[in-house]
Amino acid sequence: MLEFLKESTFKANDVIFRALDILKKHYFSIAGLCFILFVISQLATYFPAYFLESNLIAKVTLMLLSIVLFFGLQLVLIKRAILLSQGVEHSSLMRYIPSTKQFVNFLFGLVLCSLLTGIVTVVSGIICFPLIYLGLDKDFVTFEIVPVMTGIIVTVLLLRITFFPFFILEKNVNVFRAVKLSVAFTKGNFFKIVTLFFFLALTSIISFVLLNLSYGMIALFFTAIGIFLIVPLVSLAMAVAYTDMVEEYKGGDDPELFKNII
Repeated sequence: MLEFLKESTFKANDVIFRALDILKKHYFSIAGLCFILFVISQLATYFPAYFLESNLIAKVTLMLLSIVLFFGLQLVLIKRAILLSQGVEHSSLMRYIPSTKQFVNFLFGLVLCSLLTGIVTVVSGIICFPLIYLGLDKDFVTFEIVPVMTGIIVTVLLLRITFFPFFILEKNVNVFRAVKLSVAFTKGNFFKIVTLFFFLALTSIISFVLLNLSYGMIALFFTAIGIFLIVPLVSLAMAVAYTDMVEEYKGGDDPELFKNII
């Protein structure tokens, strides 16, 4: 077990260092996209307050524009990261822009993730319900056990399907096949992916803790690091991990979902 953890840590470190090397060479293009995404997300948060008196058409138009810009740029960022991880440093602009089919499949995938979270929450509640009759406090079961169980299961499931946008963009497949490919490709690589995300999430965790401890300026510093370093690094690290898994994968192009879950 110790040897397995060492191997997972080594491979996660290798992915991070390779992603850092790519980021040093192409920092402004990757960090610039991340910063634009951050600005759009902030504007989308504050805009509704300024359009309260506007008509319905203006509100719907603004909402659709925000969705297209935010998620469209996310796909551009992912595509840019994939190409850089594959050694393609320069390409035509149209190669980065997702097609309508890819964009719709990506949005549908996000909806699928939300539905999955809701289903897991309901199932966890049903599984834990008998604990109340075994003497455990109802509030403890409802607000402690069920959320923890839901969080663990959802995290595992989302990590297994987290690469579905990469397959939508790279293989031009629909969301269902992209999910099956992500589950198949992450089979046997789950702990490496967990280790990778743990290392990348450390700064965000530190920022959250400091913010809750009222160390505002220090938390702001770590938040800035997150926006300008960690988020770009995460994008590239995921692309590098995806490229490695593609090279190592020995299965078919249309794998069975349930066969690869465990």
